[in-house]
Amino acid sequence: MPDAAMLTTWGLPGLFLVAMLAGSVVPVPSEALLAALIYGGTPPMLAMGVATVGNVLGALSLYVLGLWVARGGGGPLGRWYARRREKEGPRMQKVEARLRTWGAPALVMSWLPIIGDAFVIAGGVVGVKPLPFIVFVTLGKGLRYAFVAISTAASL
Repeated sequence: MPDAAMLTTWGLPGLFLVAMLAGSVVPVPSEALLAALIYGGTPPMLAMGVATVGNVLGALSLYVLGLWVARGGGGPLGRWYARRREKEGPRMQKVEARLRTWGAPALVMSWLPIIGDAFVIAGGVVGVKPLPFIVFVTLGKGLRYAFVAISTAASL
């Protein structure tokens, strides 16, 4: 992964890439890059929008993985998910149960660190429809980036 200074020189495309990776299973600090770009003069709403779109696209990769595994998909990704589900045990089962109970609105919780990925994958596993998935994940992740963007802009 390139260092933060290099990604700042990449501007919005770098933010998009980092946010997309952060939305999948790669733990990268997209919020820090968002703040750095805003400090550097990028309009906060534009940076927030780019980060949100990238992060939601990254989340879609986990959603598709969940759909695939639920339909019996195997291979390396299926084995990775099975190991993760086994490792996380009760937490994953709780997340899946919440999604079955609350439905797609529970995906607003996708903004949470660590457990947010579990909500996204579980959305695919329990079969949340694509449009509600996108709406509620975008809402959750967009609110997180909005908080970072507004906080950063207020500190200028």
